[in-house]
Amino acid sequence: MKITKRQLRRIIKEEKQKLLAEQDHEMYASDDELRELGDVLAELVAVSTQAEALMNDMGYRYGELVALGTNARTIQKSIKELRAKYASKLDDIVRFSK
Repeated sequence: MKITKRQLRRIIKEEKQKLLAEQDHEMYASDDELRELGDVLAELVAVSTQAEALMNDMGYRYGELVALGTNARTIQKSIKELRAKYASKLDDIVRFSK
């Protein structure tokens, strides 16, 4: 199976996101529920990325499914935005608690 440049870029981007997601936030040390929520958000990003890739592959095979790839990308983007906002709020908690 050949990999296109676009797919390679996506794979690299996904791996970079995984590495960044593995870094623990300092708030996780003081609250297990925050860690659990962070883990769930990371899993959602991973699953949405996988769903988007599968939808795109199916869209190439079956033209009727192309729109689902677009929907999957929209969902993936929303989940990533949620995760980024969550990380930002954790940073705010740390900043204001000092």
